[in-house]
Amino acid sequence: MDISLRQLEAFIKVAEHRSFSKAGDELFLSQSTISSHVAQLEQSLQVTLIKRREKKNIELTEEGQRAYRAAQIIINQAEMLQNMFRKEEADQPLISIAASTVPSSYILPDIMTGFSDIRPECRFSVLDGDSSFALERLQNGEAVFAFVGTSSRKTIFSYHTVCRDRMVLITQNNKEFAEKKEMGVLGNELLEWPMIMRESGSGTRRETDNYLKSIGMSSADLNVAGYMNNIEGIKSMVAAGKGTTILSERAAADAIRDGRVLCFDLEEDGPYRDIYIAYLKNRSFTQTEQAFLNYVRNRSGEKPKQNKNNKKLLKEE
Repeated sequence: MDISLRQLEAFIKVAEHRSFSKAGDELFLSQSTISSHVAQLEQSLQVTLIKRREKKNIELTEEGQRAYRAAQIIINQAEMLQNMFRKEEADQPLISIAASTVPSSYILPDIMTGFSDIRPECRFSVLDGDSSFALERLQNGEAVFAFVGTSSRKTIFSYHTVCRDRMVLITQNNKEFAEKKEMGVLGNELLEWPMIMRESGSGTRRETDNYLKSIGMSSADLNVAGYMNNIEGIKSMVAAGKGTTILSERAAADAIRDGRVLCFDLEEDGPYRDIYIAYLKNRSFTQTEQAFLNYVRNRSGEKPKQNKNNKKLLKEE
């Protein structure tokens, strides 16, 4: 049976993106090459893996779903084999990390500083983007660890909670909102105001969607003033009165402290989300990487004070 890892990788990306062109963009291959890889895989397996529908929509067949799970395992095992014989870089130990926006800016620096105090010879390489970006870099082998605000593809990745992060709604600091805050208005009572949303792919956006779903709403019910990924840009827009936003309390802390924005609890207590360190299951680590993972796992994450009558925690769909 003539099956290559490249064919499996192409098929996995098509299955995840539901798009041949997006799979090609990620693997730096043409759409025709991706299509050829998938067609060759189908020919080798003698099954149809993908239903090609109108308007370029694609869907996995039942055989395709089974093949997708098996392909993930094979790619992971190949990654393990490659890593099995890596030598420890004794002179300059390097830890490669991919991180989504909130962990990268507001959580990871403290972790890296603390570990460097223990292992001053260690160096870090950090790639930052949204959660989808970080997990893709992890799966592609460009990073050993990912710090993200959402968990997915649990058949591939192991997750450990680093800390919990509270989600809040922030507004411009003006008289109208100050009066509402003085009255004890909750953020969920202000969702009719124009809102600036994070782009899809970010952990914050995913958890915002999860929260809206938990109260019987969706992003389609909001008056969305715009979409933006840069958190500092979002805070500046909110401070200028261009809209409100749901954001990590950690990410909003400086703007709240400086009085540039006002912070409203969405609920009387919560909601919260977990920030995770993720890594490929069954991956072998160098001594430095294992020491870093142990350090992160042994850190005491911040635990929010729970109200016994309202222990709302955002969960993965």
